[in-house]
Amino acid sequence: MEPLRVTIAQNLTELRKSKNLTQGELAEKFNYSDKSISKWEHGEATPNIEILQQLCDFYGVTLDYLTHSGSKKEMKQFTKPKGQRANRNIITALSVSVVWMLAILVFIGLQFLYEINYWMAFLWAAPLSCVIMITFNAVWGTKPWRSVIVIALVWTLLSSFYLELGNDLPNGEGWRLWMIFILGVPLTIAAILWGQLKKDRTRE
Repeated sequence: MEPLRVTIAQNLTELRKSKNLTQGELAEKFNYSDKSISKWEHGEATPNIEILQQLCDFYGVTLDYLTHSGSKKEMKQFTKPKGQRANRNIITALSVSVVWMLAILVFIGLQFLYEINYWMAFLWAAPLSCVIMITFNAVWGTKPWRSVIVIALVWTLLSSFYLELGNDLPNGEGWRLWMIFILGVPLTIAAILWGQLKKDRTRE
């Protein structure tokens, strides 16, 4: 019986080739070096469970697929439905659409009941949408666009606060608080560096 790491290595190699990817292209997608990919596929090292799960999600298979060997027919039971990734995107989009639907209801409700033109409801929907996308991104363990979404959250949140204060505080006091946007600079830099830190760590 083959050692487990050899079985995993063979399956990782076959899956990569089935996607017509080189080791370098796969390494770029997962922020690893092609040397690390080569070690995985030669059985010299095995990715940690988190990376294995990300690879499974990418290839549309389960962890059992990586740890078993057999014919294509036998291995088919360990594949995930092709629509799973699409379903995740649809769920995320539906959740975001609910946020905007609520914003519309708040706007219409305040306009109808109190004759208040609260257009800020739409601005607050933007950072809330970012929060939802970040949440689903974390739950499903997908990394693409995570830093971009965090940066979008920072600036939409700051913009919403600034405009809210500018409209609500008397004598235009709120408009003098433009300095809060300075907070966005270090937070943006932190988000970018965080993304780079993750890349460096995964290449170890």
